[in-house]
Amino acid sequence: MHPDADEPDPGHPSMKIHVALEDGPLSRRDVEGPTSAGGECVFLGRTRPEEHPTHGVLEALDFEAHPSLATASLERIADELVRRHDLEGLSIRHSRGRVPVGETCVEIIASAGHRDAAFLACRAAIDRLKKETPIWKRECWADGRTWSPSTSSIKSPELPK
Repeated sequence: MHPDADEPDPGHPSMKIHVALEDGPLSRRDVEGPTSAGGECVFLGRTRPEEHPTHGVLEALDFEAHPSLATASLERIADELVRRHDLEGLSIRHSRGRVPVGETCVEIIASAGHRDAAFLACRAAIDRLKKETPIWKRECWADGRTWSPSTSSIKSPELPK
């Protein structure tokens, strides 16, 4: 807490973090990070075109998530990365629901004093999100649906006590 207020200290890492789960494809937005940041790194993950030998052309990805567990995981990841890389800000947004080919399903923006920290944090954020966050991906093909092979590798989240 800020010493003279009942509000969190603006310098506390949690004040530099934004995480969100949003329905459908993510809309593009202007990136306007903190003016104190010398470097910002933006990662956009999109549903890419693919073809399956049995199911044909990929039409979309369908993401499922447990909202409170996924949000808690993203907040934990963001908090750790803000501290480790001394970031000025970190935003992580991920889609829920159907995201057609060509549309954005994940956005990460890391703002830091220097570009190296921003690049490292952005890469670490997407890698950890894919391994640690309970978001499941189903592939929607022209002829059927399959769970993504990466879905099964997500660890079971620890439930709050």
